[in-house]
Amino acid sequence: MKFLLKKTLLAASVAVAFGASAGDVAVTKQVHSKEGLTGVTAGQTSNTISYDLAAAYRDGDKITFTFPDGALVSNGFPSQINVAAVNNAVEADAIAGLALGLLNSTDSSVTYRVTSVTQPTDGAGTTYTNRTTIGNTLVLGAVEYTPAAVLAGAVTVTVTSQTSVGDVLDSQGTRTATLAESKSQFGTVEVTESFDNVIDVSAMRKSFVGSLTDSMTYEITNPTTTGWLNLATVTETEAVVLGESGKLAGVTSADFTTGGTGVFVEDDAKLTVTYAGLTTTDTITFTAPTGADALVLETQDFTTDYVYSFTSAAAVAGSKTVGMNVNAGEWTLNGSTVNIPYMPYSPNASQIMYITNDGTQSGDIMVTAFDDKGNMYDLGVVGTAAAGTVTKAAPLVNDALRSTGFTGGKLSITITVNAPDSDITVYAAYNVGGSDRGFVNTSQYKGK
Repeated sequence: MKFLLKKTLLAASVAVAFGASAGDVAVTKQVHSKEGLTGVTAGQTSNTISYDLAAAYRDGDKITFTFPDGALVSNGFPSQINVAAVNNAVEADAIAGLALGLLNSTDSSVTYRVTSVTQPTDGAGTTYTNRTTIGNTLVLGAVEYTPAAVLAGAVTVTVTSQTSVGDVLDSQGTRTATLAESKSQFGTVEVTESFDNVIDVSAMRKSFVGSLTDSMTYEITNPTTTGWLNLATVTETEAVVLGESGKLAGVTSADFTTGGTGVFVEDDAKLTVTYAGLTTTDTITFTAPTGADALVLETQDFTTDYVYSFTSAAAVAGSKTVGMNVNAGEWTLNGSTVNIPYMPYSPNASQIMYITNDGTQSGDIMVTAFDDKGNMYDLGVVGTAAAGTVTKAAPLVNDALRSTGFTGGKLSITITVNAPDSDITVYAAYNVGGSDRGFVNTSQYKGK
């Protein structure tokens, strides 16, 4: 009977040793800022790594902790790890301890070999004789890993075990845990209110319908970084608002109101707003100038870009774009605008321009033009396109041109009619020497 009992205990011990249970590796993960790690070279210390044993380890068994290739700064692991036995008056709750000696280590792994197993006691002087290491915890401690490793991907640790004869031991459970990872500390941008006003043709396109202002609001949502390591410090936030080239002529920085410092560059149709430190939201307002400074407003689309400038934990300057070409709205027109891209004016050339209004709403005709020398001509209201009629526009345009002192050249002419766009058609041509007529494709026919 005694012999049978020993064989039964031995069989149970072998079954456990060969994977009947599962061990778990655990470590509290660290999160680093990608931007903050810029230029950091010092090794980073992990939190404590531990491994819950789920097998009956014996002398000669091996436990290996493996990390990504080259992830560790050094292989200065302890030469000996002692796992104390867990004493308990209840035999079933007592757990054997063990001692492990360093077998070998590299910059990506360390292997320990069990050198002895220690039986627990009942706390009153009696030592148990048949308890295993199942349920005990091996504490490896902290390791030092490189910043490059955490920037390249998650720094992980994987535990594998073998018996003294090379069989797989304790093979199930959570065998891999993440020590550290890096994330961007900056997020994404959303334009919550867009430019969306309508240019009023009845006000000669110098204001919006019922208003002189239009605004947009942006919001940048960044991750919560509480507890992160190596955070970058934001030194400046930059928001850029872009209109369409050539369509914000005459606009100045003073026409915008922002929470930062705005600088407008007319040639680029670009407003750059800078803020000291970290900014996540602002409302940018455009106010159309009035009086002698009043401008003709153009239909156009707007986009925005957003950039954070920062200093890393290593005092290295950098920048991060959190939004590029974000839709910021558009200005539309409560009328029809048609461009005649080419019209010659010379002693032997005559101009042909007709405006067809097949709707029920009559509208003022407003004209702007520029010549081949870059001169601009704002002719204002030159006449009316009556509902349901064809208006001969050339005489109206030419009389207004002469009043500005224009004598000849090649013009690009933009005709705006205060009537629904779908009701207006512009026909354009020219006649040279009384016999050579040239038809001009207007902007209404682009892409058709």
